[in-house]
Amino acid sequence: MKKVIGIDIGGTKILGGVIGSNGDLIKFKETSTDANLGRDHILKKLFGVLDDLFDTDIEGIGIGSAGRINFNTGEVIYATDNLPGWTGINLKEIISQKYRTKTIVENDVNAAIVGENWLGSAKSFKDILMITLGTGVGGAIILDGKLIRGSHFSSAEIGHTILYPGGKRCNCGQNGCVEQYISGTAIYKRYNEIAGSNLVNSAKDVFKLYMKNDKISKLVVDEFVKSLSLLIFNIRNFIDPEIIILGGGVTNSKDLWWEYLKSQIKCDLNISVAGLNNFSTVYGAAKLILNEGVV
Repeated sequence: MKKVIGIDIGGTKILGGVIGSNGDLIKFKETSTDANLGRDHILKKLFGVLDDLFDTDIEGIGIGSAGRINFNTGEVIYATDNLPGWTGINLKEIISQKYRTKTIVENDVNAAIVGENWLGSAKSFKDILMITLGTGVGGAIILDGKLIRGSHFSSAEIGHTILYPGGKRCNCGQNGCVEQYISGTAIYKRYNEIAGSNLVNSAKDVFKLYMKNDKISKLVVDEFVKSLSLLIFNIRNFIDPEIIILGGGVTNSKDLWWEYLKSQIKCDLNISVAGLNNFSTVYGAAKLILNEGVV
């Protein structure tokens, strides 16, 4: 059995795992990204995870990173301030030289959809759309069993499509982006905006208040679900996938809003939560190494 490492680099945390070619999770390590401290610190945290997981029998490292990734070169073409200083870094070069092993770098959501197609909720499907709701919002598409990266490696940048023209300013420079309405960051910022004070620091805080029948959190979750259902409806009409997978940390609270979401999507649609939970990208990055990058 081959053993490889899969890594998920996000704005909030870095998660890594040693994955066997049979799909077993042998070992894993998680750490906070502390992205606000900049590129060198993010790299230091990444090295810490890899150092803990790497061994002589590891046959490759697959990395799924937030941002637009040139899959061929391993360079981060563009990343928002969720990962400050990340634009322009060549992760493939850095990691392959440091650990002297085969390395593949892919967009984190592209890796996640590969993981879900391998062992998760999309295992039996060929036409798949995935949306991840975390610090930001990401997307990925598999059509006829093939991962769609796009001619500029920018396919399915759902978080930076315009949901509400002229809406909230996004850190990408546009106004009204999806990410400003349905990400975990957007959820807690909206709560504080309505409250007129910085009362919460995460979407998790908002959902905890929701369970206590807090009025502001009820309003925020209602807005979140309506915006998410609008996005799903529009994308469904454009791509017509067999299944839509929702992933990312916000889905940990799905029991609070899942039925409401389904009631808002007024069309026949197969929609599911990621079966691998927060490990979708880890498994997918590992699968990319095992498959020599071919999906």
